[in-house]
Amino acid sequence: MRLCFGSYLAILVPCKAVNIDNKQLCEALLHSVAPNYEFTFSGQENADRVREDATSKLLRCEQNLSKDITGPARSAVPQEVASYFKNNVIKLLDSNLSKQIILTLKDMIGNDLPEKDGKKIHGIYDDTKVELVNGITKKELASQTEFCFHSFLAGVFLYVVTNTTNRSGKKTIRSVTQEYVLSFTSRIEEITLLEDNVSDRVRTYDHRNGKTDTEFAEGVAEYVIDKIKQLPQPSKQDDSLLVTLLSEANGKCLYCGGYLGIPKRGKIPVKNCEIVYLKQSPDEADSYENAVALCTNECAPLVPVMSSDEIAELLEKKHRCADIQAFLDRISGIKFQDEIETVLREVHKTKNAQGLEPTDIKDLVEIERKIHEPFLKDKINASMARLYKTVKNTCSRLEQEIGFDTNMFGELMKSAYKLLESGIQQKSDIIDPQEYIADLLVEKLFSQVGQRHRDACEIIVGYLVKRCDLFNENTKQS
Repeated sequence: MRLCFGSYLAILVPCKAVNIDNKQLCEALLHSVAPNYEFTFSGQENADRVREDATSKLLRCEQNLSKDITGPARSAVPQEVASYFKNNVIKLLDSNLSKQIILTLKDMIGNDLPEKDGKKIHGIYDDTKVELVNGITKKELASQTEFCFHSFLAGVFLYVVTNTTNRSGKKTIRSVTQEYVLSFTSRIEEITLLEDNVSDRVRTYDHRNGKTDTEFAEGVAEYVIDKIKQLPQPSKQDDSLLVTLLSEANGKCLYCGGYLGIPKRGKIPVKNCEIVYLKQSPDEADSYENAVALCTNECAPLVPVMSSDEIAELLEKKHRCADIQAFLDRISGIKFQDEIETVLREVHKTKNAQGLEPTDIKDLVEIERKIHEPFLKDKINASMARLYKTVKNTCSRLEQEIGFDTNMFGELMKSAYKLLESGIQQKSDIIDPQEYIADLLVEKLFSQVGQRHRDACEIIVGYLVKRCDLFNENTKQS
C-alpha cells in the first residue's frame, strides 16, 4: 500500500457528497495550494474531457503532480490550507463517512512501509511527520483517536503533495476501493471528531520551520488579519449548488438551452444565471430536487407564470440530466475498463448462442426510418466521448488475443432495426421509443453475460449505436 495523491484521492472519491464528480473534488484539493492552477487553458476545446482525463490519470497514478502544484505547496501556510479545507473541501464529502476516511488514511499510512526501489526509497518511516498542519508523525498517528477532520485532511494532503511521487502508487492503487474504505465502518467508534470550539486541543505545526503553538500563532496573526479583510462578500445564492446544476445541464439553461457556462467554484459563469426552485405545491421547501439553473433575464422570470404541466416537464428534464451525470460518475472509476473487458470476453464465450450469430455489421448502417430522442442521444454522446476509444481499443486488443469478432453483435443490433421498422414509435404506451429500444438491447446483452456489469453493458450498447448510426439525429420520426 502506498500513500500518494492518487491513493489519497481514491479514498475520498467513494465518500463524495451527492452530485460531486471526481474532477470537481480533485480540482478543489489542488486549489488549496495553487488557487490559479487549471488543467485546461482559456478557449480549449473539450475542456471538460481534458479535466476528466487529467483527473483519471492522477487517480490511476499514471502521472505525477505538476510542479505548479508541488512548488506552491512547499511554501503554503498550513493553517491557511486547513481553513481552505474547512470551507471548500469538507462540503464536497459525505459527512457520514468522515470517520471511515480517517481510519482508511491511518491504515494506509501504517501499511506504507519503507522499501527500496532501485536507487529510490518509497514508504514512510515511523518518525516521519505525515500530517503537516499539526506535526504528527506516523508513530503518533497510529495511536491517535481524536481528530479535527478538516485539519487532519489538510495535513495529510500537504504531506502527500510535498513528499510523495504519485506514480509510486501505481502498483497498489487498484486495492483502494469503495469496499476498502467502507470496511472500516465497524471501527468508527474508535474515532472522536473534535468540534471547532475544542480544536485547540490539537497542536499546530509549521512544516516549513518547525514552529509550534504560540510561536506559530504570533507569526501568522498579522497575516490572518489581512486575509480576513480580503475575504469576498457572501454569495447571494449557493455557488456550489449552481455549479452542480450547470454541470448536470452541460452548462446550458434548462429551459431555453442557451449556453451559460460551467463556472469554477467561487467564480461566476460566463452569462448571468440563477437558481430557481420549481415548486409543485405552496408548502414545498427549496431543495436540490426542485432546483434548476436558468437565464436570469430571459427564463427565470417566466417561472411564476408557468403551468403545472410545464413545471413538471422541466423537473423531469432536470432529473434526466442528473441521471446522466450520475451515470457518467459511475463509469469514471478506475475499474470500469475492466468491467467492459469482462463483458466482451463473456460475449465471446457465447458467440454461438442464439441471438449472437455472426452477421455483417455493414448491413446495419443503412436504416431508412430513424428516430431521435434528445436525452438518450445526450447520454450516449457524453459516455462515448469518454469511452468510445476505450471500447474500440479493447475490441481490437481482444481480436488479437482471443479472436474476438465485433460482428457477433450483428444479430443484437438487427433486432433493434426490426423494432424500428415495426412501428413501435406509434404505440401510445411507449413514451420514448428510442430509449425503450436501447433498454431492450441492454437487457439482452445483460442477460447474455449472466446479469452482471449493467453499466458496462450500457456502454457497449452505446458504442454499437454510435458505430452503426442506429439513431440518426438528422431524421426524426413524425
